[in-house]
Amino acid sequence: MNRQSKIDPLVSGPLEDATNEPETINQPAQQTNVSSTSAFGTKTIFGGGKVTLWVTSIVAGIVIGFVFGVIAFLIRKPTQLNDWTFIILMAVLIGGCSVGFCWVTIVDRTTITGAIPHPEENVEDTWRTQAMSAGLIGMVLADTILLLLVAFYDKPIPSVVAAFALLGIMLIGLLTMACAYFVYRKKAMA
Repeated sequence: MNRQSKIDPLVSGPLEDATNEPETINQPAQQTNVSSTSAFGTKTIFGGGKVTLWVTSIVAGIVIGFVFGVIAFLIRKPTQLNDWTFIILMAVLIGGCSVGFCWVTIVDRTTITGAIPHPEENVEDTWRTQAMSAGLIGMVLADTILLLLVAFYDKPIPSVVAAFALLGIMLIGLLTMACAYFVYRKKAMA
């Protein structure tokens, strides 16, 4: 068969079918226009645009921050702060993180510039997963050592010491995870 038979619609054969098949298989399922993407995304997973994305994230973040502010108010010890001042302070502190969390939850990944379609199939995700397992093991070992020390300590432990001990356990886990990630990365790159 010559090149003309591939173009002629009346001539059909195995060569024409074989050449058309890879084009449809290798194309991505959904292509987005480069102008419709941005560093922060341009639409939500439920179909709204950029304004809907930001308004929903900010409103949901403020509501979550206010709810956590009320919960913190209910379980706090009395302080010199006015009740509403404390609630608003906690809402502002927690609300910023909540806005970011809501945005990450509802943004459509296909509208973020540079986002890969399937991050779970990336090699860095494998390294991160293995490093998180190592970090968990580091936290469990640090926790076990701390519990053994506390078991033989007869005096009451001040809450500040306990808070710093928990912070130390978390930092040990994070450091273990970071070190393990770089070890896995270096082994893979070698």
